[in-house]
Amino acid sequence: MAGDNNNQFGLIILGNSGVGKSFLANILLGREAFRHEFSARSVTHRTEFQEITIDDQDYAIFNIPGLIEADQVIKNDDRYHRFYVCIPAVFQTRIDLNKREIDRAFTLRPNSLIIYVFALINGRMHNKDAVAFNAINKAYPLKVESLLLVVNRLPVVRPKNYEGETILLLQDILGREISEKRICFLNHINRDDIDERAALRNQLLSSIVELSPREHIKQQDICLQADEVAILKEDIRKMIRQFEENKLFFENEIREHQKRHEDLVMQQKAESERFQHIIDQQVKEAKEMEEKRVAEIRQMEERLRHMQAEHQRQTTELITESDTGAALIPQLLLRSQQAQEQLKQQITSLQNRPFQVTYRTRGKVDGCILL
Repeated sequence: MAGDNNNQFGLIILGNSGVGKSFLANILLGREAFRHEFSARSVTHRTEFQEITIDDQDYAIFNIPGLIEADQVIKNDDRYHRFYVCIPAVFQTRIDLNKREIDRAFTLRPNSLIIYVFALINGRMHNKDAVAFNAINKAYPLKVESLLLVVNRLPVVRPKNYEGETILLLQDILGREISEKRICFLNHINRDDIDERAALRNQLLSSIVELSPREHIKQQDICLQADEVAILKEDIRKMIRQFEENKLFFENEIREHQKRHEDLVMQQKAESERFQHIIDQQVKEAKEMEEKRVAEIRQMEERLRHMQAEHQRQTTELITESDTGAALIPQLLLRSQQAQEQLKQQITSLQNRPFQVTYRTRGKVDGCILL
């Protein structure tokens, strides 16, 4: 199957349950295509995809279950004793099912862009997100050209140098270099605010268009056992704790990453404002052209009414004129009828023509305005 899909591209959004994958997919699509809830418990159990066009390229955007679902809580109470045996088995079953769904997405679209979403717990990176990333990355080595890391639901007000510190921390716990262009920090937004949703979408797209689809070939099965998760999470927790304890030694690196991140944000903001100016100008031109088209249609309709009135007058003359005077009138009536039909066709063509204005960035068609 993979061989049949080498010329088709995917946008695969990965991450554990509750990090906001479905919500971000809906933001990119501009509609509520995938079910989502603000919950740590997964609402996605089967791989789904929708078609999306980004930078004049078609993608299948995937909504995939998280590899690791919300932790099961076991209370120290006799009433819950029966869960001590069955929960690990259920947890492993869910992991195995989720592995198959992730495999399915990579099989359907081996050539893909990859977005991996991290979420915060009390302002800190959740260690199980790193565990899941490392497990998937070993199975499908994620190419730097096609990978975007997303840190989601950030508070608007956060510590100074937060982004620089997080970039360095992720490099440490994921064991790979991370460019500022390959990580996107998304603020928590009011989901009902149209402007905030649009801004979030633009921010995501500005990072996604820098990526290039790459083929992801499976090197091994996704290896993750339920009884290993706690151990792996503890290993990540120790790495984070060690990073925190030695953070003072990395101050210069953190500041450098923060500076590069802030420069990139300013560059993206300037490009976004320029792009928005282009869109606004195109909208203005589109409205002016539409007004011109409506005026042309009205003028044609007025001409048609005059032609129909003249046609009626000539018809009346044909009835009342002598044979000699009326000899030429049938020819005039035929020409009048033909001219009217031609004008009607022009009016219909103008009325039915989809009005489209395209706008371009980086020399590519990025979208259009339809009126």
